[in-house]
Amino acid sequence: MDELPPRDSVAIDRFQLRRLRHQARRTQAQVAEAAGIKADSGYIGHLERGTRTHVSRDMFERLCTALGVQDRPELLESASAAVRS
Repeated sequence: MDELPPRDSVAIDRFQLRRLRHQARRTQAQVAEAAGIKADSGYIGHLERGTRTHVSRDMFERLCTALGVQDRPELLESASAAVRS
């Protein structure tokens, strides 16, 4: 597994987040709750729409755990993903 970039925050690939959430058959509220976020906060929706693009390293780890993601770099924003926006 690749290491996370050495920053306080990381950019989330919004397309991958949504794909992984659907693959896990979870709602935005379920993912939020599993990640320790208030379910009705809209946080996951903001990430999926791209109105919020960066999360703390801790939140990134919590989202990966909530989604059951083992290959963490899959969820990181990449140059090719930025082109899709």
